[in-house]
Amino acid sequence: MDLPTPTRAPTPGAHHPALDGLRGVAVLLVLAFHFLHIDGEGGAVERTLLSASRTGWAGVDLFFVLSGFLITGILLDARGGQGYFRAFYARRVLRIFPLYYAYLAVLFLVVPRLLPSLDVKSGTQGWLWTYLGNVLFAREGGFEASPYTGHFWSLAVEEQFYLVWPLVVWVLPRRWLALACVALVALAGALRFGIHRTTFNATAAYVLTPARVDALAMGALVAIAAREPAWWPRLRRGAPWILAASAAAVAAVWVEQGGIFGGDPVVQVWAFGPLAAGFAALLVLAIDAAPSAPLHRVLTRPVLEGAGKYSYGLYVLHYPIFLALEAAGFTSLAMAAALGNRIAGIVAFAGVAGAATLAAALLSWHLIEKPFLGLKRFVPYGRAPTGAGGADGPAGTLAPRPAAR
Repeated sequence: MDLPTPTRAPTPGAHHPALDGLRGVAVLLVLAFHFLHIDGEGGAVERTLLSASRTGWAGVDLFFVLSGFLITGILLDARGGQGYFRAFYARRVLRIFPLYYAYLAVLFLVVPRLLPSLDVKSGTQGWLWTYLGNVLFAREGGFEASPYTGHFWSLAVEEQFYLVWPLVVWVLPRRWLALACVALVALAGALRFGIHRTTFNATAAYVLTPARVDALAMGALVAIAAREPAWWPRLRRGAPWILAASAAAVAAVWVEQGGIFGGDPVVQVWAFGPLAAGFAALLVLAIDAAPSAPLHRVLTRPVLEGAGKYSYGLYVLHYPIFLALEAAGFTSLAMAAALGNRIAGIVAFAGVAGAATLAAALLSWHLIEKPFLGLKRFVPYGRAPTGAGGADGPAGTLAPRPAAR
């Protein structure tokens, strides 16, 4: 299991195609979580399928690890350059805001006029416009306060992370930054445990940024190690063992609880940390994999790379499509009745919902996301001082420009 150690750390700022595939895995897990379900009791095959799909919420944790890695890498490579904060926030706005706010505008300003009978909970929209949806859901102890934006809690977590993290990266040397990441991992685990020892609010433990920051911090640790030539070989050598230990810990919780569901307090306390560590280890292996390696070949499949490319639109738009289909009576149960088989009904619903989501995501990409992404050329990152190594690293370890994201 101890694989050969690479002689060089990965080039900072370089594009790794396998990461698009990992992003595709993440969004497909989330889609499976929402699309593969049916009411009532079923047979052994159906129960196995549904039990597996109920782990799809973990796709969000994989997103967090990837975001921690990519954002921290961008910030480390740009640190010390002119316009560090301006470029970062302008580019984040161009990537995240257009589709997000277009969705909110349609939901809260258009839908009530076209479908006045549909209660979109407009009274809570202030939380969503300010990226505080996760705080709303934690306060309410559930997602009913704004059901059509329930999936936006994770976008709020990332946006709150973006507000603070650039300053942390700017101020702390890389080694102190790594220690801060370790502290955040410990803090998140302790906070989830504390929540369940006091308020028993499983929603708060699931959606609040301080309680979920460990996944972001683990991704950040990988980004830091990738820029420390002495650290990377050790991390690469340990990654398979970390992945195996993570899988064993999560499997133990699965056996004990009869499944892995994100709303289960036991899962939140004992499985969230190992799961994030496992995803971070998988990220290391994906970055380091040679083009001929099986992991690289799997992650660079067109299906996964395509899902990764359109992942933002897929994530934002899949949930309203799912709810609209169910509201129209086009459910897995209805499909099962029409086809005479429950498994066929599940698969048929997932296929229709998935096709509709893909079509919507493609429209989103070409009409909203891509045009705004093109504006990033007007806010490039400035070059870090020559030889500064991002303020604390050895000369030559940083790429002159960070990879676009």
